[in-house]
Amino acid sequence: MVFESFSRPEEWDLVNFRLKNELGIQNQIRSYINPFLATHDLLISLAQLYAHKRSIAWVSGVSPLFENSQPYFVRESYQIQNVKMADIQKATDGGQSIVDGLNKDTLFLIFFKNHALTGEVYPHEQIETWASAKKIFFVLISHEFSADLKLLPSSYSIQVPHRDLSVAFLPERAKLYSAVGAYQNIQWNDTWSTFLKRTNYQFESEIRTWENSLSQTKWPYQAQRIWNRSLLIFDTLHGDVVAERLKEKGFHNVKSYSDCVSNSPKSIRSWLQPEVSDDLLRGLISLSFNDPKDIPSKDTIDDVVGSIKAESEWSF
Repeated sequence: MVFESFSRPEEWDLVNFRLKNELGIQNQIRSYINPFLATHDLLISLAQLYAHKRSIAWVSGVSPLFENSQPYFVRESYQIQNVKMADIQKATDGGQSIVDGLNKDTLFLIFFKNHALTGEVYPHEQIETWASAKKIFFVLISHEFSADLKLLPSSYSIQVPHRDLSVAFLPERAKLYSAVGAYQNIQWNDTWSTFLKRTNYQFESEIRTWENSLSQTKWPYQAQRIWNRSLLIFDTLHGDVVAERLKEKGFHNVKSYSDCVSNSPKSIRSWLQPEVSDDLLRGLISLSFNDPKDIPSKDTIDDVVGSIKAESEWSF
């Protein structure tokens, strides 16, 4: 009997082979249906192969992608070294002392190329070099996708080309066993070719000019950012309402974070540092841009805000 709910294990190999040909690189490639699964599978595989190393390190406060894997390492009594991105940014030596201070038996250091929410970018090359010198595997996770991947022989990477495709890049000679890769329900999607070859568009001039024209509060960025999104804070309005009105006007790449006010352990407050207030989250929205036409004009924003306020007024 054939169980239609399960994909054939060899489908995963076929997808990986196709990805390798599309990208034309020497690294081993593994495909996953989401970045959480990619991160978990890669980290557990490393831990099982190098079981004698009982410490790990990760940079916290910029991504939720280690949240699901952390309980495994806690349960297995690993020494988890929590490095804050803010401490690396403040370090006068670029973070070398932080890397040098990691335990001698540290298996890997998880570093994030960019912030999951804000798109802030963090230089990783020196950190990667220092980790390699200490024989620590460097795991670079990016919430974006870049085809010009350059990694040291001891480094791994995870990137997200599409919402239903995440890719793990392994060294050419890595011999890691995957516990779940072949058992995903994954098949090649022809649209992936477009996303794998697409240039990451950034519209710094247009976005900067537009943001400066707005009266709304902007996210307080602490580092260089990717110019393909904007975070706005509507101090006196509910983010859900603003997002819905913008979608009605044709701006569909908008998301509200008001639902993160809840105390769910999976909400944004479980990983974002420094933690943001409930009031800020209620009015926080993000707008993503694939083209300058995706940027709503100041008049559009003002019209949305004005109509919401007018409907909220009470007459006696």
